[in-house]
Amino acid sequence: MPIYLPGQAWEPGSFASILAIGDSWFWYPNNNILGALVAHPSLKDPYRNIQMLGFNGAKLHDYVFGKYKAEFTYELEPINSQYYSAVLISGAGNDAVEYRLALKDQCRGLTSAADCFDPAGTDDLLQEISRALSAVIHDVSWEISKQNRTVDIFLHGYDYSVPDGRGFQLVPDIITIAGPWLKSAMDAVGVLNDMNLRKDICRILIDRLNGVFLGLNGTSGPGYRVNYIDSRGVLDSGNGYQADWANELHPTPSGFNKIVDQRWIPAFRNQNLAT
Repeated sequence: MPIYLPGQAWEPGSFASILAIGDSWFWYPNNNILGALVAHPSLKDPYRNIQMLGFNGAKLHDYVFGKYKAEFTYELEPINSQYYSAVLISGAGNDAVEYRLALKDQCRGLTSAADCFDPAGTDDLLQEISRALSAVIHDVSWEISKQNRTVDIFLHGYDYSVPDGRGFQLVPDIITIAGPWLKSAMDAVGVLNDMNLRKDICRILIDRLNGVFLGLNGTSGPGYRVNYIDSRGVLDSGNGYQADWANELHPTPSGFNKIVDQRWIPAFRNQNLAT
């Protein structure tokens, strides 16, 4: 059950049947969505061979307008894309961080999570994500439709993270190599140091990001149909959240397993990719 890195040659008889375009939820070490997926007993064997595209920190627009455009275009060439039955897309978290969570320049003294958001910045963020997602879907469907067939495109949203200031730690409590992302953005604009308020900000942001994905759910056309995977409510964001969250943006290994088991496998089962 190979998960192929970009540029890696496919093993004879193990051609990739899924193209996974994504950021750290596909690339996170030790466990991630893809690792949990291929290890799940309900996934049908042909779909355990996955071609990866992207990397940690990737943003959605990178695939069609940025640094991964050439790799994305190559994967859609018929010599490769003829084997893909599904395309998985993971993204928007890094886009939100780049937009500083769409918060106002100054949130000092505000006690309402909704009041902390900049309406124009929020609109810009959501429009950027929608535009980039639509471009990825368009390019996939354009090429696959030429093959007179249809692929399933799976989009996933995120669960409610906790902005506790934990980043990705190479050595626990000693070496942090990425992040924190959420706490830093909130500190920079003076959000009150109130965890309930800060968790509410994350909840509103996650709901708005999921709204973009949900708006694409069920859409279809020549060469494609879109399936949305809602991850919200799977992981603990209360007192025991550290069992499910490795840091501010990434679940623990068991957290990824829970999301795949509860949300991905049912979505795959609906399209006959899992038993």
